[in-house]
Amino acid sequence: MSGPDDIDRPTGLQRVFGSRLWRDLLIVAVIVAPLSLVYLLPTDTSLAEVQRRGVLTACVPTSYPPLVMEGNDPGFDIRMLEEIARRLGVALQLNVNPAIGQDFNPRNWRVNRAQCEILGGGVVVSAQTRSFLETISTDVQTGWALVSRNGPDLPRGARVGIFPGTGGLDRVALSALMRQNGIAVSLLPSAAALEAAIASGAVDAGITESLGARGIARTHPDWTVAWLPAPSARYALGYGLWKGDLMLKRRLAAILGDLEREGFVSDLETQYGILPIETTAALGGEAKAP
Repeated sequence: MSGPDDIDRPTGLQRVFGSRLWRDLLIVAVIVAPLSLVYLLPTDTSLAEVQRRGVLTACVPTSYPPLVMEGNDPGFDIRMLEEIARRLGVALQLNVNPAIGQDFNPRNWRVNRAQCEILGGGVVVSAQTRSFLETISTDVQTGWALVSRNGPDLPRGARVGIFPGTGGLDRVALSALMRQNGIAVSLLPSAAALEAAIASGAVDAGITESLGARGIARTHPDWTVAWLPAPSARYALGYGLWKGDLMLKRRLAAILGDLEREGFVSDLETQYGILPIETTAALGGEAKAP
């Protein structure tokens, strides 16, 4: 018969599973198991597939000057994509999608992996975009900007013309900012109409998307371009790729880095008038005496 001490004596299995060796093996299994699952994930063939087909397909808007332009001059982003594709050793194929740039949310553009490997011509690098796409940033920014013959101050009672353009900037917030600062607003149908209104003095200044503002000022070196102050937001522009296409993203980012170091990007920015805006407008102050 077993005595009372036998009740507390560990069995063979208990001795095995309670041993330090078993605990060490368990720890190793916990560490190794997730790593082993990596080998079950699909292989990232995004770069190899582009190279195999010999084509990089890009989804771009119909027009978003100066990023994408109609006519003989394709625009800044298309020139960039052409050079990236050339250095990748493939051809560039464009898939035009009019919805790109109309809205900051790429989910609303109705694009998918079958249409293109990269998106350009108005991709805003934001948390919302990154939740849907991999992104590669550039130093080009977008946001509401003021263009004026009379400097960056826009006092109460001033008259401003606004051309909203095709971008997805917040027009409601812009309207509220103008009301809060006592500034009268007129909507204009085109960048040309905005430029004409500023030149004639019909308005004291114009407001439009920053790329368009810089485009207007290119032909008027004495005019001022300034960012609107907070809470008006600014966003970096760049390129979008599909989630999981990390091999393609790394290669394209490396090429873009080379283009920046070699001065290709800055030369192209100068050519298209995409220069830094270094001034911020002052809104709602007292008008200066004539």
